[in-house]
Amino acid sequence: MIDAIRTQIGGRPELAELPVNAPLGYIGSLIFPITRLQAKAGTYYYSTLVSDSAAQTSRSAGAAPTAVTLAESSAAWSAGERIKRYKLPWEMIPLIGGLAKSDERGARASKRSVLNALETAQLAALIDGAGTSITGAIIDGIVNACDTVHRYAGRTAFVCNVGQYRWLIQQTAIQNLMVRTFGGLDAIKAMSLDKTVFKAMLQAIFAVDEVLIADDINWPYAYRTTAAIVKIPDGTDEMSFVSEPELGRTMIYWPTDAALPFEINSFPDDDLRSNIFDCTEWDSVEEFNSGAKALLTINTSGSTTAAP
Repeated sequence: MIDAIRTQIGGRPELAELPVNAPLGYIGSLIFPITRLQAKAGTYYYSTLVSDSAAQTSRSAGAAPTAVTLAESSAAWSAGERIKRYKLPWEMIPLIGGLAKSDERGARASKRSVLNALETAQLAALIDGAGTSITGAIIDGIVNACDTVHRYAGRTAFVCNVGQYRWLIQQTAIQNLMVRTFGGLDAIKAMSLDKTVFKAMLQAIFAVDEVLIADDINWPYAYRTTAAIVKIPDGTDEMSFVSEPELGRTMIYWPTDAALPFEINSFPDDDLRSNIFDCTEWDSVEEFNSGAKALLTINTSGSTTAAP
C-alpha cells in the first residue's frame, strides 16, 4: 500500500512536459525569446538601431569617406530564481485516481505557478506604460504603430490580452474590415470565429505577421487597456540580437542539455505524509531596444467609429 502512494525521488522530466494553462498557453517567450546561458550572471552584448546617415556627396579625390561607427552595446545581467512547491497529502491519492494522476496534478500546479511568474515578468517588460490612445481610430492607430517599428529586426506582432481582443472584434471598424476581408461573412459570423480571422485581417491590411493574445491574469494590472505592436525574432537563432537590433531576450540559466529550462522534482515526505513537487527556473528578462515596440491604449469601455 505504501508504494502505491509514495512518489518517486528526484527529477521528473516526464512531468515537466505536461501542458498547462490551456487553451491560451503563454506568449512571453515569443516576445522575449529564450537565450540559454551557462552562468547565473554576466555581461551580454547586443545591437542597437543605428539611425540612417545620409550618403556622402562631393567627396574630394583621395579623401577617405566619412565613416559612421557601428558600435556594440553591453549590459550586465543576473538571473533570479523562480520556484514553487506544492504538496499532495497521501489520503487524497486514491480519490484522484492513483499515484500517476496525483503526480501529474502536483507537477502541473508547480509548473503553472513558475510559468505564470515568468509570463508576468515578460509582459511587464513589454507593457510598461499607457501608450498612444487609438480608441477613436483603431485602424489608423495600428497602421501608425507598425510604421514606427518597421526598421527593427523580426516579424511584426499585435499583442493584447483576452479582454482587449474580445472588445476589439466587437467594434464596428474591425467588424467591417473582417467582412470586407472575408467576403460573405456577416458581423455575427465574423465575431464568432477564432483569432485566426482577426490575425488574417491584420496580416492582409497592416502586414502584421502574428496576433498574440495573453491570459488576463498575467497582464500588468496597471495597464489593462494597453496593447502593443512589437517586432519579434523568428527564434531560430538564439544569438541574433548580437548582430540585429531586437526588442529583448529572456536570459535563462540553462547549464544542461535538458529539453526544458526548468526542473520538476518530487519526493515523499513522511513527516507531512504527503508527496512534494517543486518547479524551479532561473531567468532575467532583458530589454535591448524599447523602440522595437509601440504601446497602444484601447479604452475598452468606449466605442469606435466605423471604418470608411
